[in-house]
Amino acid sequence: MSTQMTIELSAEKPRKHEFYRATLDLPATDLQIEDALSKARFQNESSKKYIDIEEAILFDPSHLSVTADDIHMLNYLAKRLDSLSEEDEIKFEALYYARTRGMKEDEQIQVGSVTNMTFGLNMIPLAVNIGTDYELGRFVVENDFDERFENVPDAALSYLDYKSIGKEFRERDDGVFYGKYYVPTRYHEPDNLYDGTRVLPESPSDSAVFSLLVAKAPEDDPDEVPDSAHWLHLPESKDEMNALAKQLGASQIEDCVFYDFKSGIPQFEGNMLKSMRDINKLNELALNYLTLSAEERTMFKAVMERRHVTTLDSAIAAFRSLYDYEFSLDAGNSDDFFKEYLAHHLPTNFDTRWLDGIRSDIDADRLLQQLGAEVTSYGIVSKQHGSLFALTGYDELEEYELIEVCGQPALFSDTRIPDSAVPEGLYRYDLRCGEDDLLDGTIEPYVYVNHGGSILVQQPFEFGEDGYIQLDEDSSPNFIGVEMTAEEFAGRDFTEDIDDDFAPIGGMNL
Repeated sequence: MSTQMTIELSAEKPRKHEFYRATLDLPATDLQIEDALSKARFQNESSKKYIDIEEAILFDPSHLSVTADDIHMLNYLAKRLDSLSEEDEIKFEALYYARTRGMKEDEQIQVGSVTNMTFGLNMIPLAVNIGTDYELGRFVVENDFDERFENVPDAALSYLDYKSIGKEFRERDDGVFYGKYYVPTRYHEPDNLYDGTRVLPESPSDSAVFSLLVAKAPEDDPDEVPDSAHWLHLPESKDEMNALAKQLGASQIEDCVFYDFKSGIPQFEGNMLKSMRDINKLNELALNYLTLSAEERTMFKAVMERRHVTTLDSAIAAFRSLYDYEFSLDAGNSDDFFKEYLAHHLPTNFDTRWLDGIRSDIDADRLLQQLGAEVTSYGIVSKQHGSLFALTGYDELEEYELIEVCGQPALFSDTRIPDSAVPEGLYRYDLRCGEDDLLDGTIEPYVYVNHGGSILVQQPFEFGEDGYIQLDEDSSPNFIGVEMTAEEFAGRDFTEDIDDDFAPIGGMNL
């Protein structure tokens, strides 16, 4: 499927005039729609009445937006558009232009009206290599489409006003010049008007957790994509998988290779499946995922995001430990959670509207850090075996050492800095010790062995194909001898001269 339109979803937060938002490319599978709805907190009953499809951006060159009350209506339209042949796509786009060219840029068109344009396109003729009224006029006369000119002598044809003739026919036909084609749209007659309820037959890919384009392992060129490749949609029974393998010329599914991978779980990417030898593990994960409720699936994706899952085995481990975590989908950021946390512990008769005007970013980040909780795209996740609403004291924020590394200021800790301690706008990376400690170590996104510390920086690093940055005498950490909190560091502009406590280093005034 190729993207036909993009929609934006929004749902108002329960206690204030702010919104959860999510975008979705259509056509989409059932699980992709579910994922976007969960990011917009549609599963939260208190916000369901606020769910809104703000905009559907079609290919439309006039920038009109399509309005609809239901995602599935728009998804049906997107599937219809995706199924059009190249010729019918030309007819549809010309028809769409003809039906909307009189509308203003801020006007909206109903999804049902657009969907009806995808039916009956076979009734519209298509003329090739006609792009002007003059060319259309010659075409009409030379093909005897107007009886008025049937008996005109050949010698007199050059005196005809072909441009006027073409303009007359174009206006009569409600015709459109579309690229090198002429499309007379008045012949459009939808054979079965869309009533808002019809849906396309469900495809196996609509409900699949994972889809793999598989083929028999090539014997010669490993980059060759065989024409015989078929899509395998998981979960699937082992018998059906092996039946597909035999159809492809392999003895079992493990002997095949895959050339493309689509996932209904955004946190699970194709490079996490190293070979078809792990297909049974992947199939089991897909089957287990579908046994979860919609809210549990949202929680699983949040846990995967929190655990920075990068392999199939780590995804399986996240599933098995799912209920070791607590999850709140009501909060979209640390400030939201801070107010939810206070409301949880305040007396039941306390008017929580007092909390709406509180701005508590620093305290909210401190609370998450002390609880070990983390913000994800889907809500707040506790630390493993932790509680989101455990009573915790008001401890001072931890201070880190200010350093220069790779030409920019950073905060350093010789222990691992948790993601929950990273304020918005900062980036956390790990240092790996080399033979000469950090002098010849590396900077990496995550380090599990030979961990030499963590750093926070204001600008992200580019790691390139190697996936790490090699340190040397010039780029290794230079300790300034000053300590500050992550929040202070995030708010500091190091491009300007500041306190005398910070000496200039490496061309920077710190």
